Amino acid sequence: MVTPNVVIQSSRQWQDYLLCEKCDNLFNQEGEGWVLPLLAKADGSFPLYDILVKCPPYEVEGNSALHAAAKNSEIDVAKLTHFAMGIFWKASVHSWSGEKTDPLVGLGKYGEGVRRFLRAEGCFPEHMALIVGVSPPPQMPTFNMPYRGSAKAFHNFLFHVPGINFALNVGNVVSGDMMETCFASHRLHPILSKDLSGQNLAIDKGAAAGAHKAKKLLRYVNESKELAKYLKKRKGE
Repeated sequence: MVTPNVVIQSSRQWQDYLLCEKCDNLFNQEGEGWVLPLLAKADGSFPLYDILVKCPPYEVEGNSALHAAAKNSEIDVAKLTHFAMGIFWKASVHSWSGEKTDPLVGLGKYGEGVRRFLRAEGCFPEHMALIVGVSPPPQMPTFNMPYRGSAKAFHNFLFHVPGINFALNVGNVVSGDMMETCFASHRLHPILSKDLSGQNLAIDKGAAAGAHKAKKLLRYVNESKELAKYLKKRKGE
């Protein structure tokens, strides 16, 4: 768990009294229950990546590739979309901190459309593009809370979980060509395959720059680095 105040290894969940039981269970049933078992693991395995690469990419440029989830029956597009949008929405209505009251991100007038989508009361909101990126294993299984990106012409929000990066572009200019990579609304449901571990590590380091590091976590990080080296060596044999 990485915050500006502390970095520790923990099984504690981010939780608070926010939703009724029915709505809270909706997030698990429609997304979390399918996605979480497929995330990257500390032992180097990554079930979702294994599923993704069963179908060849439809576009390759350098070390990046686009895979069509629409052509892969093992990828549940609806559940992966609901998982991502659920986290963005929950970050927009609550601080998830005992020290602050402002939400983590601000969806503004677009928030209601996201809420209705999550409750199956409306389609995926207009003027939004959800980008999904998957990194090949092995990698450090880290996550970060949603945050506002640096785009100027529109609002962009980001977060990552072990192995998967999510970006949500929001605004009136988000249309046309910008929708070509939208996982939720494009007919191919594209997923970007690219090594994003360096980017994620930089984000985690920035958040943890002034934080207290628990000794248990530092030991775990060192062990994980050694495991990653071993797995890369085995892969090359």
